[in-house]
Amino acid sequence: MESKKEHFKRSLLDLAQRKDLIPGIYNYCDRWCERCTMTQKCLTYLHEQETKVETDTQNPDEENKNFWEQIRLAWEVTMEMIEEDADKEGIDLSDVEDIELPKHVETPLEVQARNYGINIHKWMNEHKELFSAKAEKLVMIDDDESMFKYRDAAEVIQWYSAFIGAKVHRAHLELDQRQNDPDDEYGLYADNLGSAKIAIIAIKRSMDALSVFYSGFSEMEDEILQFLLDLSHIKKQLLKTFPGVMEFKRPGFDD
Repeated sequence: MESKKEHFKRSLLDLAQRKDLIPGIYNYCDRWCERCTMTQKCLTYLHEQETKVETDTQNPDEENKNFWEQIRLAWEVTMEMIEEDADKEGIDLSDVEDIELPKHVETPLEVQARNYGINIHKWMNEHKELFSAKAEKLVMIDDDESMFKYRDAAEVIQWYSAFIGAKVHRAHLELDQRQNDPDDEYGLYADNLGSAKIAIIAIKRSMDALSVFYSGFSEMEDEILQFLLDLSHIKKQLLKTFPGVMEFKRPGFDD
């Protein structure tokens, strides 16, 4: 009988042979598969579905256990495939010199983006009761359209809360070195551009969602306006730091 690890590896290799999938489409997406229209072209999504373990959603311990099991399998299979490729090329990985990577120093923009995520998440939690009361009122007056509008806006804000900071951080990794490399033999700067672009897209969507709350919760206008100003500043700085970033073509999405 095929083990979990064998199944994980076989399904990954099988999917890698499919010609209908778009290479690298998963590199610069927002990882919101439930709202993506390109899942059937994505190796990562299809592989996750293929190796997905059904769990009892009422049992968080079981769900967490399976999550970490999937992480462990991904790590083991990745390392195994790297070793196999190295053997084919005649490379002894045990004889490879250790490379000391330069320490990354966070920019003020990375700090601001991370803090936005922390603050907006905290703000949403602090006002749960207010949002619930608003939803109940809309249900009572049979205004389903408005209720769904606020619910969708809340989902967007929450989904991108930590995502923006993570992508702004990735966009700045080894930025000076990559941005000023005239050759860039391996196209490393593309990763910075792709990360910056999806961060900007996430910021725009978050600002649209916050605008929904701004128009419906007059008692919190000042707080919401500050979040909008924070996001606007982050977006402007990204556009300044990465000239032409919006012309970058993300595989599958911008082709």
